[in-house]
Amino acid sequence: MKWISDLIDLIFPRTCVVCGELLSPQEKDICINCLSTLPKIEKIHLDEIEKSFWGKVEIERATSFMYYHKNSPYNNLIHRLKYKNSPDTGDRLAFLAAKEIAESGFFDDIDAIVPLPLSKRKMRQRGYNQCDYIAKGLSRATGIPVIKNAVKRLKSNETQTHKSRDERWQNVEGIFALSDATLLEGKHILLIDDILTTGATLASCAKSIQEGCQCKISIFTLAYTYNGI
Repeated sequence: MKWISDLIDLIFPRTCVVCGELLSPQEKDICINCLSTLPKIEKIHLDEIEKSFWGKVEIERATSFMYYHKNSPYNNLIHRLKYKNSPDTGDRLAFLAAKEIAESGFFDDIDAIVPLPLSKRKMRQRGYNQCDYIAKGLSRATGIPVIKNAVKRLKSNETQTHKSRDERWQNVEGIFALSDATLLEGKHILLIDDILTTGATLASCAKSIQEGCQCKISIFTLAYTYNGI
């Protein structure tokens, strides 16, 4: 049915979310030129990602795939994933990220991938949890299973976007809880989210998990806001 997809592309041409150029039939979301200049995390900043959680929650390791800079056109990838009804963007980006990061041994000894749960209100508004699709892409690339129903979000907190660092931490206190500790007990899990800024939301979720069961936790996000807000 290739002619149908060709006809759709003719009527509704697909463009790169970064530069706006037309995409080839083989390209998805981003053109090959922009993909080659994707702002990937430099090794020098990996320690800073882990330091986001120091003194807040005990983790094994943490990493991200790309930088999230203010006004960067590459931010359109994350915006498309979260707000443009394009969850498969998360799947494809995470698959690409996992294939590259796997070479470092980051995924070694991890037993399960756990997407950060979305509130019921945001799920109704968006129609999907973007973290589920990030988890799907990581799982496709690594073969590590996904566990979705072990953690729940108790309430929908206010958006973190315009809050200070301290306000972000206060805003996420007590919003997560374990729903089934047996699913995570004794495992090394990879807790995932789309963007890491202060690490407050992920730390809150990780803390709730560790209060209810014995497990090791590592962190992965698609993007990292360097130098905070």
